[in-house]
Amino acid sequence: MGGLNLKYLFLCSAALLLLSWYMYSDTYKRVGPLLPATHAAPLQGPLTGAAAAPGCCKGPYCWQFSPLYEYSVTGMAFGISHKLSSEFDDVMAADVGLLWGENAAKELYRDVKLRVMMDHYEVWWKDGQRFNLADAANTHLVSCDDGAFAAAKRIRPGDQVRIRGWLVNARAFKEPGETDPRKILSWHSSVTREDRGEGACELLYVRSAGDIEILERGPRFWSLARWPGAAGMLLAVFLWHRRLKAHLAAVRKADF
Repeated sequence: MGGLNLKYLFLCSAALLLLSWYMYSDTYKRVGPLLPATHAAPLQGPLTGAAAAPGCCKGPYCWQFSPLYEYSVTGMAFGISHKLSSEFDDVMAADVGLLWGENAAKELYRDVKLRVMMDHYEVWWKDGQRFNLADAANTHLVSCDDGAFAAAKRIRPGDQVRIRGWLVNARAFKEPGETDPRKILSWHSSVTREDRGEGACELLYVRSAGDIEILERGPRFWSLARWPGAAGMLLAVFLWHRRLKAHLAAVRKADF
């Protein structure tokens, strides 16, 4: 493959990757009308029975959870952060941006820009547009159960989901049985949909894989299109590197 062709392969693949990332981030705008179940508000109620979320030691931390309320939410995932670079990603499976209620019923999400960041979500809208902040949230999904953890990882933007579990407070520490407050990290779940800013995210402990239901999958095209773009770029770099090595070897041979 000639140098010009390699250049075109790299540029076209890069363009596909950038386009697919952009379109993927707006997947939620191409979903609708949403299922009637998403029009309802989340259900939050008192704990039933002996509620005890199992603790676990995974990765660098041991975890303890204190259940606060039973919680169930049905909505559309407008964004996902899988915390791939986080030191807590052995138990914190995903941050899922969810919308429901008025935002779902009136499709208010179509006219706004929504983004899930590492630990929060952001929304922008123009004058004349509207978005109900009480009918959306960034939900931290945590679990010591491998099946529930894997199910959380399968959620994609545009999916309409039902998630059940416990709203919990969490503590993490590096040594089992740690009692020094200076060495204990803590998180507190929001217990209302009306709060804003730091501490307004729900920390939801998912007990089993069956507590995460994907009711209807969102579009997958742009999610899948990212991979050919990335593969094309890597292939172009690999072939260029191989050509360069062959050229340098030929030059060294000629010098002798």
